[in-house]
Amino acid sequence: MAAPIEVKCLQCGKSIKVKAEAAGKKGKCPVCGKVINIPDPSKKSEDVLSVNTDVSSAEVTRAAMSLAGGPGGFIHQKKRGFFARLFHRK
Repeated sequence: MAAPIEVKCLQCGKSIKVKAEAAGKKGKCPVCGKVINIPDPSKKSEDVLSVNTDVSSAEVTRAAMSLAGGPGGFIHQKKRGFFARLFHRK
């Protein structure tokens, strides 16, 4: 009998042990109901994507600032009053 496979749900974080026969299939989390991919431990994980890490610090800073300043971002600008906006005063 093969050892059970331990899978962690990405939605709720619950660790679930499933039978080895379920390897390579999908199942539902018993807690939240999210569909979970059950990995097959006999297959090697050679399907990993290569990531280009040759990024300049200027590109990293530009990307971080675009994320931080967007809607719901971390950088909040002081809101000007109605009349200041109307008359273009700071």
